[in-house]
Amino acid sequence: MKNGNHSGLTFLLIVLFSFSMTFLAEAQEKGYETLLGEWDVQTEDGQYTFVFVFSMKGESLKGIFQGMSGDVEMENLSYADNELSFRVNIDAGGQSMVIDFEATIEGASLEGFLSMEYGDANITGKKRK
Repeated sequence: MKNGNHSGLTFLLIVLFSFSMTFLAEAQEKGYETLLGEWDVQTEDGQYTFVFVFSMKGESLKGIFQGMSGDVEMENLSYADNELSFRVNIDAGGQSMVIDFEATIEGASLEGFLSMEYGDANITGKKRK
């Protein structure tokens, strides 16, 4: 019985490892490994700061925008050839505000802009280690 339990545990660990390697391979195949993780981002004037969190859920890239209004899931998230874009719909003092983000990723840095009803602003960011 002991050997049977040991074999079952070994099999389970192999299966879990295989699944995690499959997801990692998917992320690498699509070039997401550079993007995955947490990014500290701010507007050029430093007035507003955000955190972008990117992860894989199954075979899909997911993103969370963390700002003064809390955590918001990114919509229309796209990342290809080091070009990132997404939209968030945040609560701005009881009113809905849509913000579109576009940025270019270079290693552990990003540069781009955000666009909203009231205008555009340049953004910069660094990936957390």
